[in-house]
Amino acid sequence: MTRPNRPVSTVRLAGRPTQRSALRRATQIAMALSGLLLWVAWHRGLMRCDTHRAADRFAEVLQRLGTTFVKLGQHLSLRADILAPDAQEALASLQANVAPFPPEQAVQEVEAALGRPWQQVFARFDMHALAAAAIAQIHRPALPDGTEVVVKIRRPGAAEQAETDMRILRRIVLVMQGLVPSLRRWGLAAIVDEVAANFRYEMDLSREAASVRRFADAWRGSADIVIPDVVDGLCTPTVMVQQFSHGAHLHGLPSPTAVAAAGKLVDSYVAQIFRDGFFHGDPHPGNVFVMDDGRICLHDFGIVGRVDGNMRRALVAFALAFVEQDAEWVVDAWLDLGLLGDGTDRAVFVPVVRALVADCAQRPLKDWSLSGALAQLVAAGRTQEVRLPRDLLVLTRTLLLLEGTVRLLAPEFSIIEAISRHTTTGVFDEPKSAASQRLPYELGNAAHALPSLMARRLHSVLRQGDLLQLSIKPDARMLSGIDRLGRRVALALVTLGLYIASSLLMQHGVGPRWGDMPVLALLGYALAIRFTFSIARSRG
Repeated sequence: MTRPNRPVSTVRLAGRPTQRSALRRATQIAMALSGLLLWVAWHRGLMRCDTHRAADRFAEVLQRLGTTFVKLGQHLSLRADILAPDAQEALASLQANVAPFPPEQAVQEVEAALGRPWQQVFARFDMHALAAAAIAQIHRPALPDGTEVVVKIRRPGAAEQAETDMRILRRIVLVMQGLVPSLRRWGLAAIVDEVAANFRYEMDLSREAASVRRFADAWRGSADIVIPDVVDGLCTPTVMVQQFSHGAHLHGLPSPTAVAAAGKLVDSYVAQIFRDGFFHGDPHPGNVFVMDDGRICLHDFGIVGRVDGNMRRALVAFALAFVEQDAEWVVDAWLDLGLLGDGTDRAVFVPVVRALVADCAQRPLKDWSLSGALAQLVAAGRTQEVRLPRDLLVLTRTLLLLEGTVRLLAPEFSIIEAISRHTTTGVFDEPKSAASQRLPYELGNAAHALPSLMARRLHSVLRQGDLLQLSIKPDARMLSGIDRLGRRVALALVTLGLYIASSLLMQHGVGPRWGDMPVLALLGYALAIRFTFSIARSRG
């Protein structure tokens, strides 16, 4: 279905909202949302007419309300856990065309942020904005030593306007939930809070500068990726100065260059997500350039995602299971992400994954979509009340943008095949240092704490010894059972001692070594395992 040509909002955000303007804005938002609800009730309830889609109407209302609500719609377009695909498609088309603010204001913001006239910081300052967006705009100055830089300047009043809009929206949502309690199951207030938190993060350019520095450090010296670093001392919550870099846009690159760039871009994201756990969250074509030397240059780190250890392991399993088209493994990996409660019906996801696997089997490898698989599983979980954390939302969006950018570069390039190559490179392997050190460390702690714990427990038992008295008349069978139990308990204590002693030997590397492993520790572990099997066989 062809998307309607929706008017693009042009918003000039300047100045800070006053109490009167906030009241006027609240009235505007309330009337717009009330009108939407009345429209839906009229067309769907009374007229029973489905020719006008509510999703398109909702997108039009958000577009008219301006930049904050366009951003809200873009966020909601990722929420496959609460919206149907047609609604996501309608909201994904939202774009805010924001006019640049005057250069005089740009200079004022720079001087206020840096605390001195711009002439003391830059040798020159291009008053013409290089680019403008809803949150900030870019100018191109030069440092006194001639270094070319770009300065990102937060739009005056943008943070205050966004805070006002989100505060008003939250109050409206709470009133709506009070009037219509069934709306609470959608978690609308939590969604508003999440979007507001995202706004605050994107508005703070000092946070973005920290992200840029982290990526620049991680990829410094790389033959494939270059990150223009920030300039020390010239980054604040409202202004960020970054090294200037330029390269070729992705449109119209020669085929060999485009294919090589696609491979480097995908490889870098595999490393970011599965190795570093910290990834650039906005890889659309405007933020990706190809340098003269073939390296990929990434820009705009206003959106970044993080992957902790548990999510990383689950995502590694999900990626490998999807590559191998193992439906049962895909479901298990999805559930291991911890998005669902204990009462989740696993059977809901199995047919979805099997259908997905069957569909992929009929398509060429280049058309397989990891982001599409994630989206289908999220959609299948709507009945299970799936709620995605922010970082998984960012990851889903990132994969979707990455796939689009790669297809723009090289339509025949297979992302799945590129990911498959990394199964033998070690990127998907769990870091061995953390895994190999934790068990000896924890067992060593247990060895130190065990005597004290046992002493306190024995003292407690002796103090309460008179509270429980049993009179037992033993027979031969009972005595034999007690004797066997005693031997098993003694063997279990010896086994535990062997485990603890071997762990301490492993931790401190005492005695002769076989390769990197202490021989005495290995012998202790072997004997302890042998005793463990003996104890297990003697049960009964």
